[in-house]
Amino acid sequence: MPAIALVVEIRTQPGQRDAFLARLRQHRAKVLANEPGCRGFEILLAEEEPDSLVLYEAYQDEQALEEHDAAPYFQAYREDTAAMIASRRRILCRPANE
Repeated sequence: MPAIALVVEIRTQPGQRDAFLARLRQHRAKVLANEPGCRGFEILLAEEEPDSLVLYEAYQDEQALEEHDAAPYFQAYREDTAAMIASRRRILCRPANE
């Protein structure tokens, strides 16, 4: 079980989901290839909302999340996709089953 999980709700600008998704998939590949502290990175498409998607990211600890946030490719992804996004909500989660 991850020590930290992120749930990120994203609504793209109308008609931008496919372009955003292509760039997001590139970002996901870099995260999984370069961040051993990332235990999972899932992209979920909202079936009933064509401009919405949800990310589920799991990290082993706070340091892994800090390294993710500081990675230059993360900053590039944020800059590349800024105009494609209408809203983003980032929810930091911790397991409650302990």
